[in-house]
Amino acid sequence: MISLETKVGAFVLGGLTLLATAIFLLGDVSFEKRYTLYGQFSDVANLSKDAPVKLSGVEVGQVRAIELVEGGARVIMSIRKGVDIYNDAVFQVGSTGIIGSKYLQVDQGTRVKGVIPANSTVRGEDPVSIEKSLTKALAKLEKLLDGFTKEGPRGTLADNLTETVANVREMTANLNDLVETTKPKLTRALNRSDDITDKLDALLAKSNVMMASLNTSSGTIGALLNDTKIKDDLKDTVSNLHDTFSRLNQFKVYWNYDWRYEHAVRTSRVDIGLKISPREGRYYYVGGSNLANLNDAPRNSKPDYAQPNRIDAQLGWEKGWYDVAVGVIRSGGGGRLTITPFHKDPLLGRVSVMGQAHDFGRNRTIAGRVFSKPAYDIGAAVRVHKYVSVGGRVEDVAEVPRYQTWFKVMFEDTDIAYLFGIASFGAAGSKGRSKSK
Repeated sequence: MISLETKVGAFVLGGLTLLATAIFLLGDVSFEKRYTLYGQFSDVANLSKDAPVKLSGVEVGQVRAIELVEGGARVIMSIRKGVDIYNDAVFQVGSTGIIGSKYLQVDQGTRVKGVIPANSTVRGEDPVSIEKSLTKALAKLEKLLDGFTKEGPRGTLADNLTETVANVREMTANLNDLVETTKPKLTRALNRSDDITDKLDALLAKSNVMMASLNTSSGTIGALLNDTKIKDDLKDTVSNLHDTFSRLNQFKVYWNYDWRYEHAVRTSRVDIGLKISPREGRYYYVGGSNLANLNDAPRNSKPDYAQPNRIDAQLGWEKGWYDVAVGVIRSGGGGRLTITPFHKDPLLGRVSVMGQAHDFGRNRTIAGRVFSKPAYDIGAAVRVHKYVSVGGRVEDVAEVPRYQTWFKVMFEDTDIAYLFGIASFGAAGSKGRSKSK
């Protein structure tokens, strides 16, 4: 059985243990390893001893003491061992609210600046005093209120507000005068707009009646519009006009000029003609070849076998790489073929070769020589410009071959093409009139 003395001893031991625990928790007793830093401030703004030290918002130590040193305040901080504060950290007094408790706030710096060693002194930023800020705010408010009183100087806020109110009143009076002046005119304008609206309604009603009559066969216009034969005639007329007017622009006319120099007799040959294309891929060619003055004397004693002043009239087809024509060539029946083998190539497409045969029934004597074979001509040309080509050709290969230097010019004439279009228009009109008869 436990004796009374043992119970009393146990009770006293428990009370001493609780007392020691309370002193440890509530008092300034700690077994943590800490190091000391000193902070120099001009004003600590009522920061108290034992206030917490927070690094980036986390409590890492306490303020052990605050001393007056050289006209300023030195704060002695106790920081937990292992908490590194870098050299560019910012120390300042913080507050939990406008009237809340104070604490020492440390805004962490950067690692590259290095760690502040123990027992170092750092410079803290002076806090903004709430009392001073309130004093300045009250002074400005008092100055602002003085501006609304007569005691303020001229040009103050009160004078500006008074002048603004006066201007607003004057503007309002001017607006009232303007409204009173324009009110009769506005009334007349509104009445007139009502009259115009009524007239428009009447006009629309009449147009509805007219359109209804046009949809029926009653009346002259309605009968014309509802007559099937008249509709068909109008459609045919419009179609004919469309086809006829399209003829004005579908014609293409080109002037063709061929100049050839025959080296054997040292003289030139000239061919001139018109290439008329009524539609794409089809053309007619009319002109003259070997044009010359019969009274011209020969340049040398060599015989000239070319017959002057011949006629050309051909029907041709062209598409892509070929151009073929048949008809009259130098007053004799024949045909011509021009080939551009690389017509799609931008460079080789400029080269073309030609061959023609004509006068198949030839049996005549020219310059003392009998010619009995058809005339065959071959040549090649290179287009050096949109309108100009140069090359060479050999004429009458089967009888007396004659080499010639060849220069060719071909350009479009839109005026003559338009004349052909007008002529086609007249022909189409005459055809339509004869058909209607």
